[in-house]
Amino acid sequence: MKISMENAGGCRRRVRGEIPADTVRKKEEQVILSFQKSARLPGFRPGRAPLEMVRKRYAPDIQAELRDVLLREGLRAAVEKEKLQLVDDPSVEEANFAKDLKFQFILRVDIAPEFKVPAAKGLKIPKKSPDPVSDKDVEAALKQLAEPMAHFHNLEPRPAKEADFAVVDFEGTCGGKKISEIAPQAGQVAAAKKLWLWLKPDSFLPGFCQALYGVKPGETKEVEVKFPADFPQIPLRGQTGRYQVTLLELKERHVPDLDEAFCQEHYKISLEELKKRIREDLVTSRESAVRSEDSKAVTNALLSAVKMDVPEPMLEEERRRLVARLVEENQRRGVPQEELIKHKDEILAAAGRSAEENVKLSFLLRKVAESESIKVEESEILHEVAHLATQSGQDIRLFAKRLQKSGALPSLADTLLRRKTVDFLLQHAVRS
Repeated sequence: MKISMENAGGCRRRVRGEIPADTVRKKEEQVILSFQKSARLPGFRPGRAPLEMVRKRYAPDIQAELRDVLLREGLRAAVEKEKLQLVDDPSVEEANFAKDLKFQFILRVDIAPEFKVPAAKGLKIPKKSPDPVSDKDVEAALKQLAEPMAHFHNLEPRPAKEADFAVVDFEGTCGGKKISEIAPQAGQVAAAKKLWLWLKPDSFLPGFCQALYGVKPGETKEVEVKFPADFPQIPLRGQTGRYQVTLLELKERHVPDLDEAFCQEHYKISLEELKKRIREDLVTSRESAVRSEDSKAVTNALLSAVKMDVPEPMLEEERRRLVARLVEENQRRGVPQEELIKHKDEILAAAGRSAEENVKLSFLLRKVAESESIKVEESEILHEVAHLATQSGQDIRLFAKRLQKSGALPSLADTLLRRKTVDFLLQHAVRS
């Protein structure tokens, strides 16, 4: 078998091959025999039909199967000869039977990048330390614990002022038409009943809350709103809306006192113990943040120390994954579909940059792990499975079975290997 290879740019190669006629004949006979075993022809029991009849009856299928067999044989020979590390299925550019029965083919393959592994020890990163946790930080965290437990009570009738909580009814029009007709998807921008508003300048529509300062419960006021040019509801952009607003109630928000009674009621521990736990959590959180920054710095230093091409199929797959994640995250934050489409090019560009970095880093960390004999033991995988099961509140055995059934264990092992490799890089990094 003749095999040659040419560089098609980056990590792509073009493999040319020629399989001699005698090999083609042998493979063809094998294919025909496999068809004979299951062939059902009139007058013959399965597997007993003459080869020549099978050849004629199933000629197109035999030809297609023979072509696939020869392509697989050619690819196997090319991988062995050229020591190829494929990262994707090959693409067939040509596959032809010559008149003399020789089989000629051209395959386009993508291989893992070739690069010199940089030194894993001595990578330079900025020296950083977590900020110390002060008493003020602890007090601020305590207040955040109490915030969700705040309650509201009605205020005595008086004019509304900034920072009050108001309960209102309203309906809006624009150009003499109801906003609900102009922009059916506008929701509470169009109209609402008993809507709670925090009377702050930027808490609702532009100028809406400020216009209610001085209004008493039971009073109705017309409020004018100028919609900005980039307003999410396209039909309202740059338009002026007019709202008939009735102030129903004014409420005041009360946050419970952070005293011993509060701690015992909600946490079953003393105030001092709660402060201690909060301090420990803050310390852990800040240490984790610094480690995350260090990890980013050391992997960036590793990336900058090497040049490599990236296999296009892997780059495209990672780009699609990142785009899907970015879109999902923005949709969860309530970003309208129109806004996502408007910034489509920016999203694609950002995903492209991150995708290339992620793919390069994946190859780099794997090579560093090989060169430094970093491995993941089975006990480490089991420990991680147990940790993940405990975090999600699931039975460890059932959780492990689900991971195994879904084929997620190799991915988990790869994640652990990356983590251990980054830990190795950090352990031997030079901080300055």
